[in-house]
Amino acid sequence: MSRPLRVAVITNMITTYRRDYFRRIFDDPDLAVTVFCQDGIPGMNLPPIHREFGERVVEVPYVGADRELIGWQRLPWRQLLSGFDVYFVHGNPRVLSNVAVSLLLRLTGKRVVIEGQLHTAGSLRLFEEVRLLWWRLFRYVYLYNEIEISSLRAKRGFSKAVAVGMNNGLDQSAIEAAQMQWPESELRPWQHAQGITDRTVLLSCARLEAKNRFELMLDCLPELKRRHPDILWCVIGAGPLRTELEQRFTQAGLADSVRWLGALYEEAKLAPWFLSARTLVHPGAVGLSLLHAFGYGLPVVTHAERDQHMPEFAALTPGENGLVYPAQDPDAMTAAILEAIEERGRLGIAAKQTAQTRFNTRVMAERFKAMCQLAAQTTNSNGGAACA
Repeated sequence: MSRPLRVAVITNMITTYRRDYFRRIFDDPDLAVTVFCQDGIPGMNLPPIHREFGERVVEVPYVGADRELIGWQRLPWRQLLSGFDVYFVHGNPRVLSNVAVSLLLRLTGKRVVIEGQLHTAGSLRLFEEVRLLWWRLFRYVYLYNEIEISSLRAKRGFSKAVAVGMNNGLDQSAIEAAQMQWPESELRPWQHAQGITDRTVLLSCARLEAKNRFELMLDCLPELKRRHPDILWCVIGAGPLRTELEQRFTQAGLADSVRWLGALYEEAKLAPWFLSARTLVHPGAVGLSLLHAFGYGLPVVTHAERDQHMPEFAALTPGENGLVYPAQDPDAMTAAILEAIEERGRLGIAAKQTAQTRFNTRVMAERFKAMCQLAAQTTNSNGGAACA
């Protein structure tokens, strides 16, 4: 029996939503994965969980004041340069050690895979060009989804790139377990206690900050309320704009149609809100909240500008598992929400199927393994991995 493929993953951190993904790749008998990461990302309030995985993770110190500025990981260079067959390097050049270690590995003939997002909502075009200039030195790229792969191959210097889309997603088994805790016999009394039994519930789940554009609902709710007098927009999340948003909706006479729920983190507490809603509305840049909703069979309404979304927007197929509208068009946004309310059943079935079969941590682990196997097949004369 051949030995497991030895894989080094150099990344920023392991977050809660990727717990199941890393558990799966650590447990794969065909892989021997070691992750090199830091204990947090400056400027982001994300709890690290890498210590759960013991010796499979090597914690490295990070030097840098903010994630938007230049930083450096103090990597164990000697350990990295020996003992691994394939290297995954996080594709963010702001962390200069990512660039340095990838170039050193390439020069010494190692098999390197660059892992990252092709496009992030709000990122500067110049920064993207710098990032791609670096990426062009490597043949193997591990991106967030197939749409990003198509976009990458259309760019100069990437027509022959060997790429795999991870289909970034959530732990669908955890979402399904949370749903099991809320059968109709439990959900109905909970809805009665919350006063939403006879309400048409819309849901949003994101931080209350400018990028999520929740103020746009000020233009939608009057017509939504005219068409559905029982409408109730429930907002899960905390953030710097909460007080301002509450005041604006109260001044507009809409306070009885909005409920600010604050931050909720436990899946079992989130589940009944997702199960009670007709659609998830996200006026800003949507990311994993889209797949969170899909996991509950909840369709998503958001704007249609792909470049202003996170990569997870690729999971939304307009008219099939959600609806989109032209950005900055409140009338179109209102119409899309009304349609989603009416088409909740059809759209919700497709949304759940999308999460269960295409975008989740099980699929991510399978595609990570496929990328490892591709990169391990042969080595080209430049020290990068070559396609067999």
